[in-house]
Amino acid sequence: MKRTIIIMLFSAFCSAWCAGAQNKKKAGTGSKAIENVECLFDTAFEVKTATILSKEEARKKGVPLALVRNSNEKLAIMAKGADGELQPFYMRGIEVGFWDTRRKGSDTDYDKVFEAYSKLGANAAMFMIHWSDIEPQDGRFDFTYTDGILEKAKRHGVKIVWVLFMHEQFDMPFLTAPEDLWMYNLDTRDGDNYAIQWVKDKEGNIIKDIKTQRERKYSEIMPCYSHPVVYGRIVRMLGQLASHYKDSEDVIGVQIGNEEHISYQGEDADFNPYTLEAFEKWKEETGETSWNRFKLGIVKLWFSRFTTAFHLQDPYKITMMNPIAGGPEKGETGIIDRSGTDATTFRDSKIDAIATMFYWPSALNIWKNLDQVYRVNDTWSYPTRLPLLMSTEIGIRSLNTWPYTQEYMVGFLERGSQGFAVYSYGHVGNPEGETNEYGEYYRKFMAMVAANEDIIWPGLPGTGDNISITATYGGGKVSCLHNGNEQTLGILHFPDDMPDETKENRIDIPVEVRVNEAGGYRIEIYKDGILTETHKENLPAAKGKVFYINISNKEVAFIKVTKNNEIMKK
Repeated sequence: MKRTIIIMLFSAFCSAWCAGAQNKKKAGTGSKAIENVECLFDTAFEVKTATILSKEEARKKGVPLALVRNSNEKLAIMAKGADGELQPFYMRGIEVGFWDTRRKGSDTDYDKVFEAYSKLGANAAMFMIHWSDIEPQDGRFDFTYTDGILEKAKRHGVKIVWVLFMHEQFDMPFLTAPEDLWMYNLDTRDGDNYAIQWVKDKEGNIIKDIKTQRERKYSEIMPCYSHPVVYGRIVRMLGQLASHYKDSEDVIGVQIGNEEHISYQGEDADFNPYTLEAFEKWKEETGETSWNRFKLGIVKLWFSRFTTAFHLQDPYKITMMNPIAGGPEKGETGIIDRSGTDATTFRDSKIDAIATMFYWPSALNIWKNLDQVYRVNDTWSYPTRLPLLMSTEIGIRSLNTWPYTQEYMVGFLERGSQGFAVYSYGHVGNPEGETNEYGEYYRKFMAMVAANEDIIWPGLPGTGDNISITATYGGGKVSCLHNGNEQTLGILHFPDDMPDETKENRIDIPVEVRVNEAGGYRIEIYKDGILTETHKENLPAAKGKVFYINISNKEVAFIKVTKNNEIMKK
């Protein structure tokens, strides 16, 4: 198709959408309405992230959930509890909702599922939904399904993050087939579907319809986000979702899409005329010509507008995103070039939270790349600046053996995250609410997290100026969080012993507690999900006290040290 025709079609659709748009809120002074896809290249556009409040402001405003800045500069989530008051909230999550519990023709009892969450020590569900679950017909919104899920979760003290699929995979028989869903069929002409991303095969052929992509054994259909009508519908839908749950005490936020970006299907994508027109516009704006750099840029522009659409209606809840299987964050150049995402995508799209996926031993490479991007001075920026660290998918059971799952969770804790979730409920339990041995591993770990949230929630990485906790030998590493000079949490773990071929051993690990301020201290040691030892000590300044912890190199222990001058008086 000639470029002039593309421009005419592009302009026509932009005009049609702008004429019909109902909400003309501006994202910033001088910027175009967010519903207009042309705002992607508007330099005056102001991206809206989650509003950060003080604790006092959050309580005064009466918001159901807030991102607050503590006196030590750490950002942390507060949510209303059963008493209606804002309380510290640290996400202990499990993902659920599609392949593990949702089946065509089945009626899963989510009361049983969320009851199992309570037994497992989880306080949040990353609940998977599809766009069509809340907008079954173009412009007709129906939240009956999601409201029902939320009501059942609330009964069991479980909060929700919506994992909002805007694409559909061909292995989702519990959803209407993509061929029959309105959002993928907004613009079909001459047998070509302009509402989806067009894929190129090995022979260089461009595949332009759902039927052929299915026949070629591609796994999913991805919307064409640069199509003005598709883009406008997404912006409208995100606004409706945010508005509907704005006052809910039980919704944490939304993960916008699931592995959504430029499709990784075929040999390359997206060759939809509207994306190609955006490429031409990008080249004019930047003076660059690289197709792969364009993809990195356009994905950031899309998601900066999507998070803004959500925050225009709800300025307080959290938005997240996750590139495909953690590959871009690992630095895998092939998937970076194909998907248009990398470790900088979260930051530059101004998404509120990094929802990186941790699968398999190769996920260890994620930290190297993320930590390089998200640094401030000599530590990580995750605790004090957006984007937060809140992974939605840490593999468990068949997706990670337990030592890897455990080590990835420790990685989130030591970096001052605001929580994490495992993937998925189906790997720790079943629709009848019965849990397995991996559920028991998860329960014990989360019991230790919950017992130490008084440090984890406000804590910053490192030992602070007073209390240090170290392992002197035996192969163990102690990672610390500190809450001022009064409290430090040490997590004893064995990052070098995760591989299956490493033999499990039990050993007495000497752990030294050293303080700079002499006084009374309480030392609590947690193992296997419970408090196993409590020591009350009068510690002199700058002289260490050694405790021996008998532990397997495939386990972790939590060591909480709290200054308590009442101990000294006794």
